[in-house]
Amino acid sequence: MNNEMTFFQKVKKRSKNYFLSGILLIVPIVITIIVLKSIFTFLDELLLPYLRPQLGYWVPGIGIIITLAGVYLVGILVTNFIGKKFVSLGEKFLLNIPIAKSIYGSVKQILETFSFKSEESGKKVVMVEYPRKGIWSIGLINGEIIQPENKEPLYNILILAAINPASGFFILVPKTQVTHLNITVEEAMKWIVSGGIVTPQQFLKS
Repeated sequence: MNNEMTFFQKVKKRSKNYFLSGILLIVPIVITIIVLKSIFTFLDELLLPYLRPQLGYWVPGIGIIITLAGVYLVGILVTNFIGKKFVSLGEKFLLNIPIAKSIYGSVKQILETFSFKSEESGKKVVMVEYPRKGIWSIGLINGEIIQPENKEPLYNILILAAINPASGFFILVPKTQVTHLNITVEEAMKWIVSGGIVTPQQFLKS
């Protein structure tokens, strides 16, 4: 009887592992396909009224091709001297409009965080005790300030939310209470977005 129970327990455990492995493989693929299909459809429908009369017919996926080509060309333009001047003037104009200033600044900061160029600008990945002592959170250093009262140096830290890193918290933490992590911003983002499933190698049990 015990042998039978052990056998069924092994089968149950193995079946559970197979099922979870299948979910971990299939779900990200399905979500990726759904998101890409939604983007393709949105861009096609957006450009359809303008391009169909010119072409006389419609090529599925042409919306994403034109969009990517446009983004690439804009990237080329804004990386030269003249393009940078135009970008600077455009930013100054937007930053003078109250509501646009808040939206543009927030979106730009989020995109810069996701661009993984943070190492170039000095962003570091850290671990802080937040929201209370004994509970640790992963964050990115966005700069530092001096507390006016006691002149204590503080880090500007962005704590990103798991699964939905577009939201999070901004906190000020004394430099002495911050633990620096030897991982890249890209590794930290994967760790946060996956909710801890994709953990950097050095944090895994040997």
